[in-house]
Amino acid sequence: MVVLVVLSALSLGYLHFHGFPGFLKKALIGELRKAGYSAQFGSIRLDLFRGFVASEATFADARAPEQPLAKINELELRFSLRRLFHKQNPIRAIHIANAVVAVPTPPDENGTARFTASDAYATFELGDDGSVRVDRLTGVYCGIRLNVSGFVLRGAPPPTTAASTAPQPPANQGQFLFLTKAVRELNRIQVTEPPDLHLDFNLDLSQPLASQVTAKFHGKHLQYRDLLVDSVDVDIEMRNGAIVVRHCDAALYGGDVAVQGRYDIAMGQFDVTFSSGTDPAAIIPLFIENARPILRDLRVEKNPKITAHYRLSPETGSVPELTGTVESEGLNFRGVEFRSIKFAFEDRGPQIKLDDVEVVTPEGRIVGHGDYNIESSDFNYEFDSTVDPTRLLPLMIGNVRQIVEPAWFATPPHIVAKVSGDFVDPDAFAYDALISADRCSYRGVGLEGASAKLRLRRSQLDTQDLLLRRREGDVRGTIFTDFNAHRVSFDMAAGANVSEMAGLLGDQAAKVMAPYRFGPRTDASARGLIDFDNPYGTAWSARVINEGFSYWKFTATRAQAALVFTNNTLQINDFDADFYGGKLRGRADFAFSRTDPTYNFDFSVDSSDVNMILSAIEDRESTVTGLLSGQATINGRGADLNALQGKGSLSVTNGVLWQAALFGIFSQALGNTKATRCQCTFTIADQSVRTEDMDVSAGAFTANARGQLGFDGKMDFRVQAQFLKSWPGINLLTWPLTRILEYKVGGSLGDPNYRPVNFPKELLPSK
Repeated sequence: MVVLVVLSALSLGYLHFHGFPGFLKKALIGELRKAGYSAQFGSIRLDLFRGFVASEATFADARAPEQPLAKINELELRFSLRRLFHKQNPIRAIHIANAVVAVPTPPDENGTARFTASDAYATFELGDDGSVRVDRLTGVYCGIRLNVSGFVLRGAPPPTTAASTAPQPPANQGQFLFLTKAVRELNRIQVTEPPDLHLDFNLDLSQPLASQVTAKFHGKHLQYRDLLVDSVDVDIEMRNGAIVVRHCDAALYGGDVAVQGRYDIAMGQFDVTFSSGTDPAAIIPLFIENARPILRDLRVEKNPKITAHYRLSPETGSVPELTGTVESEGLNFRGVEFRSIKFAFEDRGPQIKLDDVEVVTPEGRIVGHGDYNIESSDFNYEFDSTVDPTRLLPLMIGNVRQIVEPAWFATPPHIVAKVSGDFVDPDAFAYDALISADRCSYRGVGLEGASAKLRLRRSQLDTQDLLLRRREGDVRGTIFTDFNAHRVSFDMAAGANVSEMAGLLGDQAAKVMAPYRFGPRTDASARGLIDFDNPYGTAWSARVINEGFSYWKFTATRAQAALVFTNNTLQINDFDADFYGGKLRGRADFAFSRTDPTYNFDFSVDSSDVNMILSAIEDRESTVTGLLSGQATINGRGADLNALQGKGSLSVTNGVLWQAALFGIFSQALGNTKATRCQCTFTIADQSVRTEDMDVSAGAFTANARGQLGFDGKMDFRVQAQFLKSWPGINLLTWPLTRILEYKVGGSLGDPNYRPVNFPKELLPSK
């Protein structure tokens, strides 16, 4: 007995100080393998106070020993003598206290994850049937307080029957990959206050989809990735191969997020609902990096309300369905203000539909519906708008902005449109629209109202039933604009001011029409093509009748003409005007091939009032009277007066001409004596008008003049006068008077001076 006691004491001492010998460790590992567990121990020793203690223990399923189920730094082994006598696994329980438990999960495409809990306390009871009961595993995982209990069954896989047609996945080949992804995401959580995680489970390793798990999580002030969460409360259950989210509520960024639903792993189906009142601009960039540049331009005064329903079921087919609603107030995107935005959406694979859309701005509202294909980037939508489109310019793509930017509206127009396009192909943008507006302008041309039917295809805008209202009259017709070719073709009829309306066709048209000023009543028609890149490609014609037409200092009571623009040249044909009591007829050509356009006038005057003509030229009342007739041909280049040349003839009848600056020296002698005739020919050159044969007859008095009148108003003439020049014989007696009455006329039209040529100025009148 003494020997046995000594041997027992020595054995206990050996086990305490040196641990189990190799054969005992192998025997114990062998017994565990028989029970279905692959185990490895760094050491096993006897602790006189705690019992048998193992360190660096690793446990795995015997069928997959290379995939550890748990790694524990230190644990207590509790043996059962009954099992030992019956040659069964002698370990009845494993107890851990203040330990570190590391549970690796099955690897996915990114490798394995590791569930590591510190300060762990638990008892694992090993059943005779190979099951494991976890009795209140507590610890700290990523700062989370754990409270886990459950049951793990290692039963044999169910027998395969002839009726079983569904393929069974191989053991340990992906059944718990969702746990790997979940653990990887849990590892990203950072906490300031330890949250609580309560976990209840019944796992059957041979039938993972038949397992049952219930998890409850509650915490405050967490950080997940870059997401800051004020509080979160989660209740999740896994049963019969499905994950059921009873509720998942989180408070973050000034709002709440709630998730409920079911994910059936076995059937690959899900039905999840989602609602949010938080700030999407703070959350979306954390998951969608490409959204950052867009959301950077977004300002939200009040968090939007979002609801969503995401499901995949036999009713939806092979493509999941996402439906929901969005309601938001007080938005500002790229400087554009929105009072509210509401819409319902439906997403079936690549196709997204929007219904019941209502967008309200300070100026009006847009209602409509549409759809967008994510894969092809095609879109189609219809809308009814009372929003000012110029306020939406920052949101528009290039060719749309090009159309809208020149517009201005006193009140928003009414637009009903169907729009389609492709976000990666601007030329695919197309629309059909009806538009009507009150007071507005386009390219600086003011309108009292406008309406039209628009059709855009491949960057070509066809405008039909165009009506532009102005106070002096309307413009009606059609316009076809090719934005890629920079061309505009038109067929118009106008009662409005033609010069002012020309700006609608572009700067070139406005430049061409600028010198012409139209009166209040116009009857005009025009058709043709304007090429903004190639002036030689521009060709148009017009017919105009106008009252009060003006050019330079002249005004016609009524005028009509035919205009033709081709080869960068403007022709004015068949010009016919009521001109100061007479008629003015002619034609003109303007060539724009050079920087300074060249021009040519060929016109005639018949019986026009000299007094009215001179008053218009001099901008003051004239006392010269008479009726003017004549013709002239003038050509020049731009504003260069040196290039101005011409010739012509004129005659004046029944006029009092002596008050004219040229003959002012004779005004006192002749008074109001009417000139029976006045005629001359003239040339224009060197910034002056020159004549060599001006002849004026007034009863017995005759005067002739030669010289020039400068464009600056300065005169340089020689004037001779003779009495009874037309009386034969007597004219020989009066001829010497021509030498006496020969004057040099100088000064200007406004301030002429006279000096006798052949006698001292003291003997004859002078100035």
